[in-house]
Amino acid sequence: MHERKSFSQRVDAFLSGKGFYIVLFACVAVIGVSAWLLLFSQYSPLSLGDEGGYLDAMGDLDKKDPGDATGTGADVPKPTDKGTDKPTEGGKKETDEPVHGSDLPQEPNKPEGSGAITVQDDPKPDEPTENPNDKGEESGGGTAMTPEDVVFIWPVSGEVLTPHSPAALLYDKTMGDWRTHAGVDIASSLGTKVLSCANGTVTEVREDARYGTTVVIDHGAGVVSAYANLAGTPTVSVGDAVAMGSVIGSVGSTALYETGVDPHLHFTLTVNGESADPLEYLPEK
Repeated sequence: MHERKSFSQRVDAFLSGKGFYIVLFACVAVIGVSAWLLLFSQYSPLSLGDEGGYLDAMGDLDKKDPGDATGTGADVPKPTDKGTDKPTEGGKKETDEPVHGSDLPQEPNKPEGSGAITVQDDPKPDEPTENPNDKGEESGGGTAMTPEDVVFIWPVSGEVLTPHSPAALLYDKTMGDWRTHAGVDIASSLGTKVLSCANGTVTEVREDARYGTTVVIDHGAGVVSAYANLAGTPTVSVGDAVAMGSVIGSVGSTALYETGVDPHLHFTLTVNGESADPLEYLPEK
């Protein structure tokens, strides 16, 4: 009978055969599993500190739907919210998702007559009727007003006693000499109302040493009229706007240089500062 081998001999025999490779494979397997466990432990839920609800998500994988009619125990998907809710003032939540214009609350349209206030432009005040003969007025599509554009009437109705004669000498019955005459003397009885010959503005009311009480009116376009030998108190004052035909005074006898002439109005016109013949502007009778 063969003698029974000792334990050490059996081990040596095992390792010298196929057993050596079995032990080697087992060692390699142990080392591989250990390395995998070490690597996995660095990203395990414990190392992550359960941030972002990771453990809850992992735990849900083991949960089964108790109401699953099939009985298969299929996993129940966990709904996820878009963005992370962030608390804000007043208890409202603010999400990380961008808010589009269509998501914002819209103000309802206000129907007409619901009490809404509508702001309207202030109505423009009625503009005053401008005098076509005012100084500086333009007419004819932007063309500057000319003396020919001024409309005239006779200040009194009567014949011309003394004509306009700025150059030729005329015999003066009052002074008994020969002299020029810058205006026209229009016959009229004492107290006759004197009218403004055109629209304009009163610029002077004076007592002239030669021609007595005098009213001067500016009609614009360089045209100025003067009414002398008036009664002592005219009906207008400096700065008054007068219309054509407005009463400015009455015929008097205050012109000392013309007392030898029958009662009349001494009427003159100047155009652009030069003496002009009133008969060239007054309408024909």
